[in-house]
Amino acid sequence: MNEIFQLFTIPFFQRALIASILIAVVASTSGSFLVFRGLSFMTSGVAHAALGGAALGMFLQYSGIVPWFDPILGALIFSVLVAVVTGYAGESGISQKMEVAVGVSFALSMSIAVFLLHYIPPTQVPQVWGYLIGDILLLDNLDVILLGGTAAVLVLIALLFNKEYVYVSVDMEGSIAHGLNARAYHYMMLITSALAIAFATKAVGAILVYAIMVAPAAASNEIMRSVRGVMVTVFIFALISEIVGLAASLAIQASPSAIAGIIAALIYVVSMQVKRIRERAASNQDFPEVEDLSETFHESLSASAEQAHEHEHE
Repeated sequence: MNEIFQLFTIPFFQRALIASILIAVVASTSGSFLVFRGLSFMTSGVAHAALGGAALGMFLQYSGIVPWFDPILGALIFSVLVAVVTGYAGESGISQKMEVAVGVSFALSMSIAVFLLHYIPPTQVPQVWGYLIGDILLLDNLDVILLGGTAAVLVLIALLFNKEYVYVSVDMEGSIAHGLNARAYHYMMLITSALAIAFATKAVGAILVYAIMVAPAAASNEIMRSVRGVMVTVFIFALISEIVGLAASLAIQASPSAIAGIIAALIYVVSMQVKRIRERAASNQDFPEVEDLSETFHESLSASAEQAHEHEHE
């Protein structure tokens, strides 16, 4: 027990715990809406775009073309570009077009990264690949500060524009027809999510970001019936995955990101089974009509959207 308590006095472990909480907040406030919008693949696209942007920043810096250009700046620029391209493709509200735009941006960013790695000093290449793998145990104070600022901004935006985000996620065309400035909320949601993903990727790598941003949100979407319930459950699932990953990494000398990703995926599998058990239990009660949980959840979203519409007109 003394050894366990001593861990909490070690700076790198303290930073890892704080980062776990902050990433869970990011997943709750950003990942939830991406899943509502049908854009789970955007997390992977933005994270890999950050990799391409970091490679470009590294190339510009060490080639002397733009010596002051920091890799994180390139990562942020590429991430925002992916969000803008995705938003433009999805202005009509069709999620399939946005997925295609993300896929094309993903391929382009990775191609740029692989091309530029040939011209980057070999000693700096691991720093670029760090955006892909990452390690939550190797964070410095600046990484934690950037994550904290990102989480605070996302929480503020989620509180201010929760209903508008829900309305845009449910019915983009309908929100435009009813006079809501849906395009502005649409772009704001995508750009802020992209920036959050980029900062989180810088800290812990694309693998953990994708696992924590998508799997807990997808799992919560299976078992919860309200927007608030989904967001709270996403935070809990994400935090559990990361804490278990940290504990397991210390016990068996494994990557905390890998363990956290596995736990998050298992939570999603279990949530699917819970949903099936609920449906079977409901069907055995001889109700005349059994309502699907996913339909109930989307009806909850629609109800929240209607409230946002009424609030907009008031």
